[in-house]
Amino acid sequence: MSAKSILIVDDEETLTFSIQMSFVSEKRGYEIVTAESGEDALEKLKSKRFDAAIVDIYLPGISGLDLIKGIKEKNPDTLIIIMSAYATMDKKDEALEYGALYFFEKPFDIKEVKKIVLKTLDSASLT
Repeated sequence: MSAKSILIVDDEETLTFSIQMSFVSEKRGYEIVTAESGEDALEKLKSKRFDAAIVDIYLPGISGLDLIKGIKEKNPDTLIIIMSAYATMDKKDEALEYGALYFFEKPFDIKEVKKIVLKTLDSASLT
């Protein structure tokens, strides 16, 4: 069984780093890739399939919502979690409509996000 790959997309470097380190500490061999913008993430999607993506709704350049569409077009099975400090209910609904499974409002508990991602990835592996 190959290592699961997770894409983390946020322009807040400290948050991205914290989430990344949370998964690295898991010692389960996750491949973690980070991107600071939607364009950067789309570039990485050209050469890599991701099992999960944790995406901020408000990114420099293209929005997190547009990024969700791009991820889902390339790989409909990717688990997507959206995060935002400023999202309205409309944006949350739109993100879920586009294929995000979970929405976390910043600030959030990174352990909780990790728990949801791991549980969902493990469930997907069993099907």
